[in-house]
Amino acid sequence: MRQQQAAQTPIATVMHTDPYRVTAQQPVRELLALFVDKGISTAPVVDEQGRPIGFVSKTDVVRQLRRPYPGERPEDATQVQPWWDAERLSQLTVGAIMTPAVYTFSPETTVADATAVMAFEGTHHLPVVDESGALVGMVSALDVLDWMARNAGYTPANGKEGQIFERPA
Repeated sequence: MRQQQAAQTPIATVMHTDPYRVTAQQPVRELLALFVDKGISTAPVVDEQGRPIGFVSKTDVVRQLRRPYPGERPEDATQVQPWWDAERLSQLTVGAIMTPAVYTFSPETTVADATAVMAFEGTHHLPVVDESGALVGMVSALDVLDWMARNAGYTPANGKEGQIFERPA
């Protein structure tokens, strides 16, 4: 039954509309402020027309701190650079560290299709675009899990002591 629901439910029902977004030209220090201030870990990167061109995550930032030492091949780098390397990091732009977007999805894409892409491509976020290609939303793996739990009858406990969720009846 739930598999059938996922195959019929559009991602528009689970996506976050109007997500925080950044541009490739923005400094990484602004990105870090956005992550901290808004409590997010990933942001879509958009062009001047609002079309997604990539994603940038906390992992992309941390990856910049794992640089090879002189004479060391990048794939062999094992040392994390000291905290003072944050100055170099703050001089980078989002475009220098982002992961290019490979896929975009329409709001009509099914939850099942979106879940399959996340699972098989190892991604946690999918950009949702309108007919012109402009970003209108984002779907995360957590959005899908929330949708699945609610469809199974679970609800948040709304702060009841010692309870995280209410079991279905």
